Amino acid sequence: MEAADHHLAEALRLGHAVPEDVYQGTAFGPYSVRIHEVSVAVSLGGDHVRRALAVANDWAPPRSLPAERRSGFYIDLARAQLWSGLARHAYESLKTARHISPQHTRDHPWVHEDIATLRRLRRGDAASLSNFAEWCHAGE
Repeated sequence: MEAADHHLAEALRLGHAVPEDVYQGTAFGPYSVRIHEVSVAVSLGGDHVRRALAVANDWAPPRSLPAERRSGFYIDLARAQLWSGLARHAYESLKTARHISPQHTRDHPWVHEDIATLRRLRRGDAASLSNFAEWCHAGE
């Protein structure tokens, strides 16, 4: 965790020094760093999940970012929300990811895992969840 914090701090410093853009094939800048803050927190799990939710609170990646980067943010956010007991929000985040970048969302292994978990947790919205799961081939 200490190494991750160090790397994120350095990325924040560098990210604020340049405008958001694609540099040698890689999107980078303050927005991309914010997305990676969420991703790292989710990857670390445990108590770090709260950090992911805090970073994502009241913020959405701008449309100027590549679609795959934006959909990845919502996939990571959905996982943090699911792990925090916010199932309805997690499903909304997955639907947002699908809207932004359907192919990326459909093929992402976390989407498959999380939609399967949501299906087990939420019986009331079973048809919608089942349709989403079938769309992304979860459980196959």
